[in-house]
Amino acid sequence: MELGLNTDSELKELLVLRDRIDQLSHELSGGSAVDSQPKLDLLDVGDAYRVVIEVPGVPQDRLEVALHEHELTIAGVRDPYDESPLLLLSERPSGRFQRTIMLPGEVEREASHAHLKEGLLTLHLPKKA
Repeated sequence: MELGLNTDSELKELLVLRDRIDQLSHELSGGSAVDSQPKLDLLDVGDAYRVVIEVPGVPQDRLEVALHEHELTIAGVRDPYDESPLLLLSERPSGRFQRTIMLPGEVEREASHAHLKEGLLTLHLPKKA
């Protein structure tokens, strides 16, 4: 029996399902997907993919982006508060985070670029011809 994906929409549904399984696995292992993994949008803009990742409070030198074939990984570190007055409520996560997604197609690594502005990391990933 041969399995195959017949349409782009089937591939996209599979990628969304994989992401959701990753999030559930993280939650079941004691983490909180909402708190520790940055939220992102993946857009198909014709000749490229655009990925917009929420990384408020994370400076550029604390972010890492890795691309291996169809797999994109964004990692970084959110610094905790300095030793200061007693913290009464903490809802903002600190520490290391990582998010990996599968891209629908291969991209041109050398032509890709990133831009960090107002807590949003935007990646422009041109599709491989």
